[in-house]
Amino acid sequence: MKAEVRQHNGTPTLFLDDRPTFASYLWAGAPTPAAYPAAEVARAYAEAGIHFYAFDVGSAGPAPEWTGPGPDRLGPFDFTTVEARYGRILDADPAAKFHLRLHLELRRGRNDWWLDRYPAECDLDSEGGRTTQSFASEVWRRESNEFLQAYIAHLQQTGLDQHVIAYQVGAGHTGEWVKGHTSMWHVCGDYSMPMQVAFRDWLRRTYHDDVEELRSAWNDPSASFAGARVPSAQAQLTTTHMAFRDPRYEQPVIDAYRCLADLCGDLIIDFCRTIKTATHGQALAGAFYGYLMELAWNAGFFGENVDSPYGTTQRSGHLGLSRVLESRYVDFLVSPYSYGFRGIGGFGCAMTPAESLRRHGKLFIFEDDTRTHLAPHDTSFGRAASPDDSDAILKRNFAEIVTRGQGIWWLGEGSHIDPLREPRFSPLLKQFQELGTFALDLDRTPSAEIAVLLDDESFFYESLHNDLDLALIFQQRLWGLPRLGAPSDTYLLRDLIEGKLPPYKLYVLLNAFHLNTARRGALLHQLRRDGRTALWLYAPGYIDQAPDQDSMTALTGFTFGRCDHSWIQTMHIVDFNHPITTGLTQDLTWETGGKFGPQFHLEESQATILGQVVYAEGRCRPGFGVKTFPEWTSVYSAVPNLPAPVLRGIARAAGVHLYSEAGDVLFASRRLFGVHTVSGGLRSFALPHTVEVVYDLFARREVAEKTAQIKTTLPPRSTTLYYTGDAERLSALLNDG
Repeated sequence: MKAEVRQHNGTPTLFLDDRPTFASYLWAGAPTPAAYPAAEVARAYAEAGIHFYAFDVGSAGPAPEWTGPGPDRLGPFDFTTVEARYGRILDADPAAKFHLRLHLELRRGRNDWWLDRYPAECDLDSEGGRTTQSFASEVWRRESNEFLQAYIAHLQQTGLDQHVIAYQVGAGHTGEWVKGHTSMWHVCGDYSMPMQVAFRDWLRRTYHDDVEELRSAWNDPSASFAGARVPSAQAQLTTTHMAFRDPRYEQPVIDAYRCLADLCGDLIIDFCRTIKTATHGQALAGAFYGYLMELAWNAGFFGENVDSPYGTTQRSGHLGLSRVLESRYVDFLVSPYSYGFRGIGGFGCAMTPAESLRRHGKLFIFEDDTRTHLAPHDTSFGRAASPDDSDAILKRNFAEIVTRGQGIWWLGEGSHIDPLREPRFSPLLKQFQELGTFALDLDRTPSAEIAVLLDDESFFYESLHNDLDLALIFQQRLWGLPRLGAPSDTYLLRDLIEGKLPPYKLYVLLNAFHLNTARRGALLHQLRRDGRTALWLYAPGYIDQAPDQDSMTALTGFTFGRCDHSWIQTMHIVDFNHPITTGLTQDLTWETGGKFGPQFHLEESQATILGQVVYAEGRCRPGFGVKTFPEWTSVYSAVPNLPAPVLRGIARAAGVHLYSEAGDVLFASRRLFGVHTVSGGLRSFALPHTVEVVYDLFARREVAEKTAQIKTTLPPRSTTLYYTGDAERLSALLNDG
């Protein structure tokens, strides 16, 4: 069987033997030679039409294949149980196809044989610990590739390769390319000799083997390639300019994070290249990767009993995403949905800038590991309170993936989406499978008029402290954006700068902090035309060769003042007569929640000031303004995490079509429209165009004909998904059903 990803009706799609296929999986525990613990669950999923199975293999799992030399074999790989284990799944579902989650991480307590054999190849942290292999170890990279080649060869020899559609390479904690022990709290790394060598080699390539170029960049006349070292923990954990790194003094730290990002991106590409070569291009290759919307969390977020002020982004390795997206060897990326707000009323979105994956032809697979009502009451990650809440949350997540043309796997055992423990899950999964297949034939090109831009480049110039990114990115995309009344698409900023995006009416620039002359000019070329509106947050364009608020002026058109003081920042409205603020109430405010600086305000006579920022010592300064130019409109807020009513006003003023102003979480594509609500009640949704039929896909009933408006009563704590299109297409679904 040949598996590939192709563009189909506007989005990257799984093709099996040249047929478009809805990428839907059961993710369950791996089989052992004796049994498949999830066998009955697999049968239930198969009865629902789901025949793809994701499970762990490699250096982890109940029967790892990368085990080290044993008494009856010379090599480190043991494939003797593979046929028996895979056979257990095939016994449960003869039509099964496999997605192998290949663990390549070698860690203390699980793979001691490797760490003891190669102590110098282990990650060395700032406290002297050696608990895993180094990402920079050439020995580990070589042996990982040898393992992949040997595994695939064994599957080909036994004919099991005909059941494998995808290989997912994983390293770091839980295979997600994050070294948890050196990325989430005060312990830093990697100081091993392999990483020191990799850093020096990276510097030589980056600075063209020219020591004077290195010394100029580092502002250090004594710098040398031979003497360069990964910066100390103190250098990584502190900054010279509050929330930002000043490149005049901190370029070595910036370079170390760039090196790590490039290294991890290159590792994923290298391993995927091995897979594509060994399978002769007949199977998919990908990874957990690109969690840039999410990584403001840390050890404290995960209940590690550590009061950690540090985020994970720069030290995770995920900043190599742009390299991975450009690679022809990588077919798909995976992430769980956001951990930030999973419960009823929350938003189930990718941890990645999802539309960048679409733009680069990569399939995104959404991991739905919802803690349903079956989970214990003290379970974290947004446990559903009741069977009805589980139903609404799972439908909400499905509405997200089907309107974005994504794939999905459901964690199907125990506390999760287990049809054996909760019979109502079986018909729900069957419905998801039918609707996902139906959607393959719909126009699935992005239809949003709002682009949300995340700049991977600017992360290198930020402090490790997560106070800024929690409000600016993590919370902004979970609270305000999904409830403003119109869908939005999330991209890497570089996709806009490089002219790869379709036109949008409103551009929300979350963190465009670092822009050199070339990037700044290219960005302005994209924004300053066709009546577009740009919404800038906090410190746009602040850093080029050095921090400078004049650079912010050149980018946004506003004049700025600055206060070098760390404090919580709060915004309140002072002008209620502008189209953006009409209808807002004077008790509406928003704030950062955390303390950081510098703090910025507007010093403007030409702009319309809509709000004041209140910061250190009770200063009240203009902080929310709009400035209109002949070809574009510039809007600025000094305080991030804008609430939905404010975003809605900006969108309305930008000419964005609003479906609703009720504050529900909305999902929309050209032929599908979904709504997740807590309050429920009477609703009127305005569609962009008149459609032949509106059909409630979950309730299986027609709602309206030849209309541009949906008038309905939504149940509280519910999710609804509508088909909005031509009657002929709908009849095909109904006849198939």
